Order: sequence, then structure tokens, then C-alpha cells
Amino acid sequence: VPDNFVEIALKAGATEVHFKYDTCTKERVERSHKAGLHTMVWFRGPIGMAQDLKSKYRGLGYEGKDMYRIVMATGVQAMCVNRPHILLDAAR
Repeated sequence: VPDNFVEIALKAGATEVHFKYDTCTKERVERSHKAGLHTMVWFRGPIGMAQDLKSKYRGLGYEGKDMYRIVMATGVQAMCVNRPHILLDAAR
């Protein structure tokens, strides 16, 4: 994510910013909201997530409550996930 992503989004006339799950940070979400941009995070499809979890994030095991809670803690407003039933449990 470029350091000036907010400026790029505003210059393009965007009203929201979509982050890949592993680039969604509290600082980026706060910067977006401060600029009046809505935020959304997306997770890779099931095959891509399986690859990421096997090669990058071995400690998490699978796309589940722990991962969703970490992302929710950033303050992001919307989430596009592969396991919505688990997201609902994580949000409770």
C-alpha cells in the first residue's frame, strides 16, 4: 500500500478504500476515516487463503475467529470473507 494511498483515493474521487486482509491496519483505517473515506477489507478466495495460511501465516491455521477479530480491531467498516458464519460468531 503506498504511503499516500489516501491522497491517491481522494484524487481519484473514491469514497472508500478496500484493503487486502494482510494490509489492513488500525493506522490505515484511521487515516481513511479521518479523510472521510469508508473502509472495507477483503480476504482472498479459499484457494488463495489456503496458500497464504500454509506459507505466510502458519500460526493461524485457518481463516477463522482469531483472524477476523484481529481485522475487526482495526475499525474497518465492512468485511468480505469466505466464512461469513464464523464472522458472525466472531462479532458476538
